[in-house]
Amino acid sequence: MRAIRFHYRPVRYLWTRWAAARRPTLALGPLGCVAMDDVAPPALPGPDWVRIETTLSGICGSDLAALTAHDSFTLEPFGAYPFTFGHENVGRIVETGSDAAPWSVGDRVVVNPMLSCAQRGLEPPCPACARGEYGLCRRTTEGAVGTGPMIGYCPAVGGGWSRFFVAHRSQLHALGEIPDEVGVLTDPFASALRPVLLHPPREDDVVLVIGAGTIGALTIKALRLVGWSGPIATLARYPFQRELAERAGASHIFARREALYAWAASLPDARSYRPTLAPTFVEGGPSLVYDTVGTRASVRDALALAREGGRIVLVGAAAKLSADWTRIWYRQLAVAGVFAYGLAPFDQQERDIYDASLELIRRDGLHELGILTHVFDLEDYRAAISAALDKGGHRSIKVAFRPGV
Repeated sequence: MRAIRFHYRPVRYLWTRWAAARRPTLALGPLGCVAMDDVAPPALPGPDWVRIETTLSGICGSDLAALTAHDSFTLEPFGAYPFTFGHENVGRIVETGSDAAPWSVGDRVVVNPMLSCAQRGLEPPCPACARGEYGLCRRTTEGAVGTGPMIGYCPAVGGGWSRFFVAHRSQLHALGEIPDEVGVLTDPFASALRPVLLHPPREDDVVLVIGAGTIGALTIKALRLVGWSGPIATLARYPFQRELAERAGASHIFARREALYAWAASLPDARSYRPTLAPTFVEGGPSLVYDTVGTRASVRDALALAREGGRIVLVGAAAKLSADWTRIWYRQLAVAGVFAYGLAPFDQQERDIYDASLELIRRDGLHELGILTHVFDLEDYRAAISAALDKGGHRSIKVAFRPGV
């Protein structure tokens, strides 16, 4: 079968990082680390595994960071190569192991990609898995599938940017009446919902969501779906992103940083300051900031705008970047990072984030948001990735593959 894979070669990786910083699509050329390969479908690692034929597989920001070589070497010990991309997956079961009940051939499923102790057959589970924080599993280089933290980054199981991949029965969730075009949003929605559930707004909070792409819009939507009715401001770069933010439920939408800073300074008792040799910051700005972008600019804005005693939640996959941390200690800001996978408080109990996400999706649908904007065949992977990289030129939000036959 055909598969879009990442080949880690140090010299090419360093060249890709240099070239993609100047023109991102250069990462797709012959000197890059991504290629379309002919590979054998992965074998079932055990009797409690299934084979899935991919229906849709999304392109995530973490995928783009990897293929443009802008992720962090901190994660290198957890990587194995070459791996097949694709962790935002919906599909149909085409083969089951002897112990894969209650799943059957023909079932439509959405797949939680995390490969923790349970999927690796490791007993007893590590401390993180034992307390339900399986996204923080300490043993993602061990067990039945070897090195690789999740489907889409683990050579032994494959990924959704191919016709077939394999998954453990515990990773599967029934789609039911949810269409594939909405089901493929489950993983990014979980990435947005879990930070909201773990760090919810308080009654008197003023909320800022930085970014209005897929994760930004879904963070706004998650806030509304869990019942937050207070103000939500957002910074959105493109007109179509501003339209999306409005549909998701943002109350204050800004196209320019200057307008966002002016709004923050207009809050009760707030004030803007401009140091001689440092960027502008605001005292008394929003009290809860969700940074869904994770870039140097977005972290700078979060630190500059969060009010004293405020909270900053890193939703976007921030990697190596520089920032002035003065206001963290001077204004006692709390900064929290959240990984998508694990338990979270939902409906007055601890629930798996995929269960909570699918329940809210069934209640609301998410369809009216229009987040899935582009779908490509695997053979058109360069065009697909180019569309995902060039949001303004293609008006792209979520781009996905339909591998087909």
